[in-house]
Amino acid sequence: MIDALTTARERVDRASDESERQRALIDLASALYEHDATDAIRIAEEAMELAARRGDDLAHTWARHHHGWGLSALGRLDEALVEQLDVFDEFERLGEGTGAAHALMAIGDIYGDAGDTATALEYLESARQRMEAAQDRTGRGVVLNLTGIVLGHEGRHREAAAHFEEAESIFAGIDDPVRVSMVQINRGFELLSLAGDESGPNDLAAEAVRLADQVIEAGVAMGARGRNTLAYGRSLLANGYAAAGRLDDALGESAAAELVALEGGFETLAVEIRHDRIAWLTGDGRLRDAKTLLDHTGTSDLAARSRRVAARTEELRADILEAIGDHQGALTAHREFHRLDREVHGEAAERRSRLTAERFQIEQARREAALAQVRVDELEALDRDKRDFLASVSHELRTPLAAVLGFANELADAWDGFDTKEAHSLVRLIASQAEDIASIVEDLLTLTRLEAGTMSVHAVAVNLVEHVAGLVATLARSAGREVTWAGNATVTADPTRLRQVVRNLVTNAFRYGGDTVRVHARDEGSTVVVEVRDTGGPIPASRVRTMFQPFDHGDHAMTMPHSVGMGLAVARSLAVLMGGSLDYTHDGQESIFRLTLPACPYDR
Repeated sequence: MIDALTTARERVDRASDESERQRALIDLASALYEHDATDAIRIAEEAMELAARRGDDLAHTWARHHHGWGLSALGRLDEALVEQLDVFDEFERLGEGTGAAHALMAIGDIYGDAGDTATALEYLESARQRMEAAQDRTGRGVVLNLTGIVLGHEGRHREAAAHFEEAESIFAGIDDPVRVSMVQINRGFELLSLAGDESGPNDLAAEAVRLADQVIEAGVAMGARGRNTLAYGRSLLANGYAAAGRLDDALGESAAAELVALEGGFETLAVEIRHDRIAWLTGDGRLRDAKTLLDHTGTSDLAARSRRVAARTEELRADILEAIGDHQGALTAHREFHRLDREVHGEAAERRSRLTAERFQIEQARREAALAQVRVDELEALDRDKRDFLASVSHELRTPLAAVLGFANELADAWDGFDTKEAHSLVRLIASQAEDIASIVEDLLTLTRLEAGTMSVHAVAVNLVEHVAGLVATLARSAGREVTWAGNATVTADPTRLRQVVRNLVTNAFRYGGDTVRVHARDEGSTVVVEVRDTGGPIPASRVRTMFQPFDHGDHAMTMPHSVGMGLAVARSLAVLMGGSLDYTHDGQESIFRLTLPACPYDR
């Protein structure tokens, strides 16, 4: 750790420009937070300021991430959670998968520290999956280690040990001896917990001793910077000896571990190691030695650093005093233990409650922001649709209007120059274009009423040949196309709206279909089917899902002019309103729009 910090600081000092300094500051903050969280926060803030000035959003987010780790290390879990949740959202926005995985890992660690193991495991599993997807081996190893710690807190020691073993394999593969020792320590203590849980002889304590020897060797190799590793390694060895029944060896190794911890400035760890020794002495009946050792452990100073460790001190004191017959002293110690223990659990419960509230508030804010964004997107889409619609209507009306005006002006200016046949031809063209304008306006008014829910139909008996076949023939003449009609039946429908539906289907076939158009009506008992067929190719499946929606303009590869995009939407809506349906299919040769309507019961 010290070597990494030294290298990171040197990189900051040697940086030749702001970009290089920014990267070096972020790396230094990452290396610092476990060693000096306050300094890590300061460095991260400097990196954030520099990244903001340079407009580098990704670097700013990474700096915030390490700032959040610093807050976690200081126990400021509420602030850390808010920051890491924001960081996760920002990484997602930037498409930085590895960063998002690291943010999830940090969030899981925060919940683990708060004692909310279920939430911690949920976030850590998400982080593990993302680390695997990003092929981040170091990140995956850290996630496995954190997951093992949480599983250990849940009493799932075998699973925890398996996670630590997998993490050890990863760190060994990337030659990270510090982290190898870290997970070996964690695995060793989980093995000892398993040894205590399992009945009968087992080799778990021996495996823990083997791991402890490796950790101690690594700690010695690190020199002064390895005191923490060495202290934990000796503590693990002492616990392994105790589990194997080698009490004297355990006591000696524990005393050595405590001394190393004190030399390294790890006072709370030193007290925890001493607690193990006091418990072993008490269990062995060496009460005087246990009490002497305990009397040198000041609860008041300890409580300022860790109420949990202070509570353990008072619990041990109560056990010793009870064993030597000092019942009054034991009662006082028990009361102090329960007071401290309540404070510990109360603080933990309050912290979990705050973090849960923070999470719900942030998730609620996210949902509200997402809904607001959806609404903004809908309004923008509506605005685009409105502009597209106006442009389409303008185009579709302008073309026939130009023809009407042109032909009418030509007739008005030079009537005497046309013979009767030519004049009649121009008048028919004017009438045809006017009908197109009328159709567009009628569809527009119909769609408006349909969407407003004010559209009504007046169903009567309608003979298709009498009311519809003639319309089809007129449309064919106006378009200069041939259309065949076959079949006859009587339906229950609104005559005007039925003609509008058929007109839209035939016009659609002219516009987008093949050369041949056929209209076929047939009675199917309680229903009548009217099929408009054309020899055009099949409509793509992607468009079939949308072509009955208003303002769908069809395939842009089509060579025919586009419609306003109302015809099929109006046709289907009117069909449904009249108690029928309108669907599309392709039989391999023809495109078929199938209109189904109720048959007239009086025509049976």
